[in-house]
Amino acid sequence: MSLLLVADIGGTNGRFGLVEFDAESIGADGQINYTAERQITLKCADYVDMATMIRTCCAKFGVDMPDYACLAIAGPIENGQASMTNLNWKFSIHGLRDQLGMKTLHVINDFASLAYAVPFLKENELVTLYESNKSNSDAPIVVMGPGTGFGMAVLVPNQNNWKIIPTEGGHASFAPTNEKELDIKSFLLKEQSHVSVENILSGGGLVTLYRALAHNSGVEAKPYSPAEVSTKGLANEDALCREAVLTFCDVLGEVAGDKALSVGARGGVVIGGGLTPKLMGLLPESHFLERYKNKGPMAGYVSDISIRLIVNDKAALVGSAAWLIHNTPELKSH
Repeated sequence: MSLLLVADIGGTNGRFGLVEFDAESIGADGQINYTAERQITLKCADYVDMATMIRTCCAKFGVDMPDYACLAIAGPIENGQASMTNLNWKFSIHGLRDQLGMKTLHVINDFASLAYAVPFLKENELVTLYESNKSNSDAPIVVMGPGTGFGMAVLVPNQNNWKIIPTEGGHASFAPTNEKELDIKSFLLKEQSHVSVENILSGGGLVTLYRALAHNSGVEAKPYSPAEVSTKGLANEDALCREAVLTFCDVLGEVAGDKALSVGARGGVVIGGGLTPKLMGLLPESHFLERYKNKGPMAGYVSDISIRLIVNDKAALVGSAAWLIHNTPELKSH
């Protein structure tokens, strides 16, 4: 039995979990439990560096430092060096491994971890938004999602495993498809030279949509936060907030179809991130599905691709565990 430490570390919080892995318990069907039964959350601001937070985490779990770990972090990883986007933390992966006395330490991008979780999530951790019986299990899956930003990765089947292709798809240009969205983009182009998908499909994007709609309606925008736009829109307490969240859903459908076409995601579209589950009840009222399929001669192509939504907010821990197990040969040889 091996004890694995997995984590999903952002600019504010670090979520940690312990996974008990026994190579001898893997059945002929290859079923593995990737769920961290024990979990804790620590505030990053309480710690001076990554090593200190990990040591504290293990102390709180009441365990010795595990030999194997995988950290999913919000930030770039290049040439064995990792840096946190919203924290002043930079570290060498090998250096941190040696400092903590681990045998193996993997550090991957947080959205890559979320994407890698998809094939290993349980049925109740995903909700089907659109079902097609023509999805191809041998084809790529595109995983995308609005949260603080807009993340996107592609999962490609690779010899009974999955290869992650990380992307910067959230920074692709926002493409309006009706007069209202043209007016929104026109408003934003007066403030910035490039309007991206992330400028619309993110927490800040909800506020951006609200401000643009208010301006184009000749109404003074109130200083709402993303949570206020979302809450007031869902409760229909403010007409412009309602329009903002419905427009958000429309654009999400449009972008999901665009990305599916761009990467040939015949295996499916999976939406993650923290925002969509909160807005899920509005999708039928919006034009989400209509816009998803609105691809001219390729309407039939995207109509054959199912859409699922991740509803497990700890999915990145599952992805970290799966990544660690599938990319550490000595674990399975124990």
